[in-house]
Amino acid sequence: MTARQARSRLASVVLSAVVAGALVLGVAGSQSWQAGRVTAGVDTTSRPSGDLRQAAPTGSVLVSSPHDGGVRLAARQPLEPDSVLLRGAVETVTVDPASSGQQWTGVGAALTDASVAHLEGRPDLIRLLFDPASERGARLQWLRLPLSATDFSSRTWGWQVRKGTVVPSPPALRTLRFLRDQVLTVNPGLKIVATPWSAPPRFKDRPTWFGGHLRDDAVTSYAALLVGQVRWLRRHDFPVRALTLANEPGLASDYPTMLVGDGQLGRLAQRVGPRVGRLGVDLWALDHNWSDTGRAARALRTAPGAYDAVAFHCYEGIPSQATGLDAPWIMDECTGTDDSAVGTVTWDSRVLIDQSIAAGSTGLLMWNLALSPGQRGAFGGCGTCRGLMTVDGDRHYAEPEYYVLAHLSRAARGGSTVLDVSSPLDVVSVGFRRTDGSVGVYGYNGSDRDRYLRLEVSGTEGQVFRIGPREVFTWSR
Repeated sequence: MTARQARSRLASVVLSAVVAGALVLGVAGSQSWQAGRVTAGVDTTSRPSGDLRQAAPTGSVLVSSPHDGGVRLAARQPLEPDSVLLRGAVETVTVDPASSGQQWTGVGAALTDASVAHLEGRPDLIRLLFDPASERGARLQWLRLPLSATDFSSRTWGWQVRKGTVVPSPPALRTLRFLRDQVLTVNPGLKIVATPWSAPPRFKDRPTWFGGHLRDDAVTSYAALLVGQVRWLRRHDFPVRALTLANEPGLASDYPTMLVGDGQLGRLAQRVGPRVGRLGVDLWALDHNWSDTGRAARALRTAPGAYDAVAFHCYEGIPSQATGLDAPWIMDECTGTDDSAVGTVTWDSRVLIDQSIAAGSTGLLMWNLALSPGQRGAFGGCGTCRGLMTVDGDRHYAEPEYYVLAHLSRAARGGSTVLDVSSPLDVVSVGFRRTDGSVGVYGYNGSDRDRYLRLEVSGTEGQVFRIGPREVFTWSR
């Protein structure tokens, strides 16, 4: 079982008691979610700002339901708290404005070769994913850019060295042209984290893209390649803000992958970190699972000052394992699979958002932006992964992960500060103070009944809203 295929097992272990009832509704939930798909036809307007207060009437929440295809990023107005219907039924969600947690970085997903193929020439889908003012859009703030072929590529590729200069190969150029001409024109403020899946075969103990180990005598050359890639991207105005040294350095598989030892990671970080730092780019450590937190801690000790953050994946371990690291951490890869819509929003809300932020997470990046049903790359890898959007011929629809990120991006923009929130059992509530002083809350009703929630900032008057069973909601104040 690959790490990605293990995700469903992890979900069942972590939330077996919580989701048991929800999974009974899985098939219907999944079908109804797709029935409410986002299409270009309903996203024809844009607004001058990404602020939630401009995307919904003042005093409302936005809600999305895995059951009702007509409730997707829909505004819902407050109820009268003294209504007969609500007597004795109101529960309170309170944001503490005096608290102060970690700084939030943002949300995003990965631009794999498969995603490029589905999104090229589709300005409607690109706008839905990246336009920061799109009324129905996800409003992604980060993009993960592969620096080599991945498990969602149709052929192997890397970058080239010509006359001592690192330059992109033709497959890399296709992605970069798409990014420059079709994505960055929609969202010039997008931030990029660049990640290699494998060094070129000449740097490995076996001359192959698939598995193998980085050679000790190739560390210096590989470091120069990584710095050269970042330098080229920055010189050509690609907004690279972060770099990782290797995707999943503890995994060798039947697609482009590479094992990298702890000592090698330390030497790479010492050579790469200061040099990309002078280019305005952060270095993120590890880029593997929560269960590998020990490796992350060793990386920070081995190369003190070289790393700016730690990147984690969700496929093994639990978020609390990442607590207490000597650097901020961010979730930079987790994939949707063939889970039901209810199971997905439950797991994502509780584990990727609530538990992860409580453990110090500063952002959430998912895996593929767009895939076709059951798609995998030419080499193997995950056959049950799904993108934020599914593109099936002339049909396309947003998956549950799309709406989870859409709500989170509206609750918290980059630079927001995490706030403490108190809430009733089975209601996920995560609060943020935005840079303009306003407050946003990402929430999820994890029960199978309507909840009447008074949403309030401590010391101010709240508002009461009906939040339906398993609905995700965003509130702004």
